[in-house]
Amino acid sequence: MRTLSLAASSRGELERLTVPVLKDKLRDQGLKVGGKKAELVERLLEGAPRPASVEGAPAAPAPPASDDWFAPAHRAACPFVEPSAWPRLEAAARALYDWNAKINVVSRKGLDPLTLIERHYLPSLALLAAPPLAQLPPGSHVVDVGTGGGFPGLPLAICRPDLRFDLVDSTKKKIDVVKACAEVAQCQNVDGIHGRAPADLKTKRYDLVLGRSVKNLPDFFEAIAPLVSKNGSLLYIKGGDLEDGVGPPLSAWAVADLLEGAVSTDKVALHFAGAELRRRR
Repeated sequence: MRTLSLAASSRGELERLTVPVLKDKLRDQGLKVGGKKAELVERLLEGAPRPASVEGAPAAPAPPASDDWFAPAHRAACPFVEPSAWPRLEAAARALYDWNAKINVVSRKGLDPLTLIERHYLPSLALLAAPPLAQLPPGSHVVDVGTGGGFPGLPLAICRPDLRFDLVDSTKKKIDVVKACAEVAQCQNVDGIHGRAPADLKTKRYDLVLGRSVKNLPDFFEAIAPLVSKNGSLLYIKGGDLEDGVGPPLSAWAVADLLEGAVSTDKVALHFAGAELRRRR
């Protein structure tokens, strides 16, 4: 008889074990989920006591009452996201989570659905409230350099179908996953590009360049400077201090503030003018 392993890396992870997560674990281990046995598992899980929180540590956030991965608090923190976008965002998130179990696209350390949403999706969505993106006119061309699992570009593309997005990464398997997630989310304004900037984007110019801690800023500036249009700019998510030789940005916004405190993060969205980037070349 096979034994189901429900190992949790932390007490908080165990407290977040919900029926949908349990079903995912069952499927991952090749066990069928359905019929009377599944109903019995659900009743047992729903009635099981939860372990008490570690003394002195904050309690883990309560999971949403429904199967939605974006909790009401997450949605309330993003009033700039149209209601019709949430199902597509969730479809992309679920697809990425499933793919990530097979192909290491984003760090698997401590990754569960809640962590995926709060570590990757919400900080990406926060950029919708930053003026460089919020004020970008329809038809503008945006590139996400070093997109990895599609961040921040894919969530933004889902929410801004009036813009064109190129998501670029030098690792082909990551771009393949990003394309698959975009297809699931019915996101038709995205082009996944396997390559490096600027070598594989020589003929392109963008109104806005996106980045997220892909490398140190001076090297990143050098790579993307040829891609920025005459009036274009860079919006970059970064934690920690600026590197030596990097001047102050035009503007900066704390990601936590953009999300009205719904997520605890030290990340900051930095806005640099294209002219400044070109001067560094």
